Amino acid sequence: MRASALLLALGLFATAVAAEEVGSRMAQQAIDAYTQGLDAEDRELRLEAFRRAERLFAKLETDGARSADLYANLGNAALQAERLGPAVLAYRRALRVDPGNARALQNLEHARAQLPEWVPRPEPAGLFDSFFFWHRSVPRGQRSLAGAACFALAALLVAAGIRWRQSSLRNAAVLPGLAWIALLASLALDPAARAMDEAVLTADEAVARAADSALAPSAFPQPLPGGVELRILEERTPWLRVRLANGRDVWLKDSNVTRVAGSAGGARPRKG
Repeated sequence: MRASALLLALGLFATAVAAEEVGSRMAQQAIDAYTQGLDAEDRELRLEAFRRAERLFAKLETDGARSADLYANLGNAALQAERLGPAVLAYRRALRVDPGNARALQNLEHARAQLPEWVPRPEPAGLFDSFFFWHRSVPRGQRSLAGAACFALAALLVAAGIRWRQSSLRNAAVLPGLAWIALLASLALDPAARAMDEAVLTADEAVARAADSALAPSAFPQPLPGGVELRILEERTPWLRVRLANGRDVWLKDSNVTRVAGSAGGARPRKG
């Protein structure tokens, strides 16, 4: 746990920034509780302090302070409080606000590493994220406009080349044409396009079923732990058909799952 504290202690500096932005006594109380947790030697006192910090950060978010740093701080407090599900959820929400937030990216990977080995988890950033690195920091709307502009420029150059029989103009259309293809691929493959269906198991644990019934057989020999990331495919209240990171579809109670595109106030500790 102390190793985790060393990794997440840097969160205090961003917490101070968030407190200045919010300008409220609650923000300072959250910072103080987090600091007390870092300093506490007794495990129960440490957990109590971090859980208090988590509640205060969540209240700030509910009141409208929804910066990436605030979500990252909320995730740090939840992770230190040994609430893996709400921690992963908070980091994912930080990345919705700022896809390139270094603290959220680093600490999300740290949180994922806490899951048991048998649990499906997202792969680290692959070729798409490496090649299209800019798709994290450029909003979809701006990419759409840039793609349209590149397509128009390429078409204009090709038309001009044909009209005046200038091969140099046609050749010049290659660059904006490639840029248009890259932007189109970014929009088509961008994980953000499916963000409304993305969710996290925020219960302490939940039994994954093979069908939407409490009598259906379990999909795994043991319950899924909190912190598992998934995508919602179908809703049959009170059940959700979800897809795990390894592509397997299972059913979970909707009360155990919280959508990433929501508010932190919905993340409650439960058992399913």
